[in-house]
Amino acid sequence: MNTVVPGMRMAGSGCPAIRWKAVAAVAALLLASLPTLAWYGRRLDDGSDEPLGLIALLAGLGTLGAAVRFGGRDRDQVRIAAGRMLAGAAGLAVVQAAGWPRYPLLTGLLTVAVIGFSLRMPRGKAGVMALLVLSLPLVASLDFYAGYPLRLAAAEITRWLLKLGGLPVERAGVVILEGERMVGIDPPCAGIRMLWTACFVAAVLAARLRLSAVRTLALLTMAVGCVIIGNGLRAAIVFFPESGRVAWPHWLHPGTGLLVHGGVLLAVFHLSGRLARLRRPRGSLLRRGMVVGFGLLAVVAGRTAERPGPIETQGIDEKWPAVWEGVPLVRLPLSKVEERFAAAFPGSIARFRCGDAELILRRTDRATRRMHPAADCLRAEGFTTHSEPAHRDADGRLWGTTRAGRDGRSWTVRERYVSAGGKACTDASAWFWNATLHPEAGPWTAVTMIRPAETP
Repeated sequence: MNTVVPGMRMAGSGCPAIRWKAVAAVAALLLASLPTLAWYGRRLDDGSDEPLGLIALLAGLGTLGAAVRFGGRDRDQVRIAAGRMLAGAAGLAVVQAAGWPRYPLLTGLLTVAVIGFSLRMPRGKAGVMALLVLSLPLVASLDFYAGYPLRLAAAEITRWLLKLGGLPVERAGVVILEGERMVGIDPPCAGIRMLWTACFVAAVLAARLRLSAVRTLALLTMAVGCVIIGNGLRAAIVFFPESGRVAWPHWLHPGTGLLVHGGVLLAVFHLSGRLARLRRPRGSLLRRGMVVGFGLLAVVAGRTAERPGPIETQGIDEKWPAVWEGVPLVRLPLSKVEERFAAAFPGSIARFRCGDAELILRRTDRATRRMHPAADCLRAEGFTTHSEPAHRDADGRLWGTTRAGRDGRSWTVRERYVSAGGKACTDASAWFWNATLHPEAGPWTAVTMIRPAETP
C-alpha cells in the first residue's frame, strides 16, 4: 500500500513517521538518479547545450511550490506517494545497474516519469511535468533528431505558399528552386529554439491554468503545429531577399524571425485560453489518440535507438586516404578527449594534418547519435560557434560551415557526411535520417575540415 504524504504540511500526532517515509523516498530517488544528475551538471557546464533547462526547472519548481503554499483548500491535496516513489527509485537503480547510463537523456525522462507517478496534485500536474521534461538538456538532441524533419516541413510550407503567390518554385529536399535561383533552409533555420520556447510557454500556461493532462497534451501539440506553420511562413518571407528578388537591410532577416516567433507565442496564449474555457472534452477519444500516438513513438524509438552491446566494425573499410585533394596527409594522434569519444563510437576515427588545415574522418556503418556535429565538440572545449551558409567548393560540393573562435583566434569548420555511393549531406540531422531510412547506403564517412579563418 502506498503511503501518501501531504506536501509541506505540519504534521499532527503520528505524522512524523509518515513524513520521514517521504524524506526517505525522495532521498532514495536522488540516490538512484546520481548518474543522471552528474550528467545534467556536465551538460549545463560543457557548452554543448544551452542552459535553457534551468529556466524550465525553476518555473516547474516555482509552480509546484506555489501550489503547495498558496493552494488554499487544494493545498493539502498536493502529496507524495512515498511507496510509489520508493518503487520508482528501485526501478531506476536497476536501470542504472543494467548499463543505461550510456543513454542519460532516457534515464532523465524516466526520473521525471517517477516524479509524475509519485506526485498527487488536484490539477495542473501535467504542466509541471512538462516543465520538468523541458528542464533536461534537450536542445542539442532536438537539433540532431528534429532539425532535418522541421526543415523539410518548413521547405514544403514555403513551396506551397510561394506557389500560392504565383511563383514557379520546386522543392528538392530542404532547398527551394526557382529556375537558376536556389535557396536552402540551413540548420540554424530549423526553428529548434522557437520550438523549445513555444513548448515552455505552453507548459507554463497549462500549469498556471491547471489544465488536465489531455488538455495539456493538446496545447503542446498545438504549440508544435504553430511552430511548424510559423517557421514555414518565415522561410517564405526570407526567400525573397535570399533569392535576390528584393533587397533589404541585413537586420530584417533576424527581425522577421523575432516577429514570427512573437506571433507563435501569441497564438499559444490564445489557444491556452480557448482550451481553459472549453467544456469537458470527450476524454475517451482523446485518450485513445494519446495511446496510439505514444505507441507510434515507441515503435519509432525502438527502431531507431542504438542498441547497447559490443561495437562491431568488421563491415567498415578501415583504410584511410594518404592524399586529400592533392595534399599529402600526415596522421596525427587522437587527443585524450578524442580517445574517450572513439572508445564508445560505433566505428573508427582518424585525424590528419592536411597542409594548413586539420582533417578529421569518422566512419560508421549505422545511424548513431554519436555522429554529432563538430560544433558540439568545439563548444564543449570552450569555443564559440556561429553557423554560416553552406559553402560550395571548386568541385561543386556543398559543405556545412561553422565559424569557431577562442582566445582571439577564429577557424572555419566545414563538414559533410558521405555515403558509400558518394551521396552527401551537409548536416548531421539530415545524415541521421537518411542513414536510418536507407541503412543499405552505408558505411558513411563524416569529413570535417578545420582551418584558420581568412582575415578580412
